Amino acid sequence: MATMIPVPAAPAPARAWNTLHMLKAGRAAVLACLALLLVAILVGVGVHRAAMKTVGKDAAPSIIAAQHIKYALANMDVDAVDELLLPPEDAAGTFRAYEAKRVEAAQALIAAAENITYGESERRPIQTLEVGMGTYERLIQKLRDDHEARRPEAVQDYRDAAKLLDGTLLPAADALDQANHDVLERTYSRQATTSFAARAFVLLTALLALAAMVIVQLFLSRRTRRTFNPLLLLATLLLLGLTVWALAAMGEEQSDLRLAKEDAFTSIHALWRTRELAYEAKSDESRLLYDPARAAFDQSYFMQNVASVAELPPSQTATQVGAQLGSGGHVHGFSGYLADELNNTTFSGEREAALRTFADFENYVSTETEVDRLERNGQVKQALETCLGPGPAQSEGAFALFDASLEKTLSINQTAFDESVQSGLAALQFADLEAIVIAALIAVLIFLGFSPRIREYE
Repeated sequence: MATMIPVPAAPAPARAWNTLHMLKAGRAAVLACLALLLVAILVGVGVHRAAMKTVGKDAAPSIIAAQHIKYALANMDVDAVDELLLPPEDAAGTFRAYEAKRVEAAQALIAAAENITYGESERRPIQTLEVGMGTYERLIQKLRDDHEARRPEAVQDYRDAAKLLDGTLLPAADALDQANHDVLERTYSRQATTSFAARAFVLLTALLALAAMVIVQLFLSRRTRRTFNPLLLLATLLLLGLTVWALAAMGEEQSDLRLAKEDAFTSIHALWRTRELAYEAKSDESRLLYDPARAAFDQSYFMQNVASVAELPPSQTATQVGAQLGSGGHVHGFSGYLADELNNTTFSGEREAALRTFADFENYVSTETEVDRLERNGQVKQALETCLGPGPAQSEGAFALFDASLEKTLSINQTAFDESVQSGLAALQFADLEAIVIAALIAVLIFLGFSPRIREYE
């Protein structure tokens, strides 16, 4: 009898996807698209918040601190040499002013040290400033002692202090400024592309999620004979709202960042540079009177600093330039940090304040020109009176008017900068949490919207 060999049973045919499978797959696909959209929003929010924090909280304050240090140091130098030029009975006020600026410089240095973000490029100049400022103060004290004792080495003491200031301290502050300014510019330049990419990613994932929601609802309408699903319809509307809200928040932050950087901070930086260069120029003129042997050298630096602040076009006077600027015109050939500010006026009252600053600066320059003329003609007493006098036609008084005008212009831009940074960060302050909560609510609605239909086919 032949042995029967069992034939293996044929495999059961693969079961085709039915309505239940398609409902579950549709729910999973919609939830996956929602998760992708949430990731896109969280990434976009993080990118925009990081840019605003870098510009508004890290780089810009350190740049301002560096310029504040330079301004305070230059001011200390002015007060130190003016103290030498004044009679002892009149020098007490100048000494107090020097001490106030010394404290101000120290505080600005502390602020910079507390905000180190970019490593050695900031740490090295801060260390140089910390050590160098101590040495500078010792040199100034030695200078005072020698000056009081009428020792001839007092002039060399001052030259040593000035050399340290010009050759070490001010360049270190510039290095601190540059380290942060490079980061700020790179971050801002990159942010335009990054912001566009982040918002495009959000928009694309949102369109994908919305398309999935529409397809699912069309499927439910045709396969399950339901005209619409209220919970899924509500989820779709929330999904659309989440997308619009996220894009609007990122757009608001980007607009605030542009205003903070382009409109406000560009002017702030130009005005701080104006301030510290003006004080350096003022110091040059005082040095000229204290150390006539170096008069040509100091006068040359004075003119360089003045040109860096505001260089007039050839054959035009300050009055002519001011009139053209006042009528809203652009002055070809007008350059310098004050020109940069006058070409970037944006906020209410800013242009009027900047024009006043320019006029007061040119008035101050004219008083210093008179000081130089008197000194070269041997009228030393008259030169000292013009240099140290408090009247508007004397250097000290004219400079005080200029500094007050500059402070007002600077305050307008600083207020606008602070408000823009605060607004930009506020727009995204709780965006992560809000996006997660809304996405979770949409997910719940999706789950509840599918559940009755899935139970019908289980």
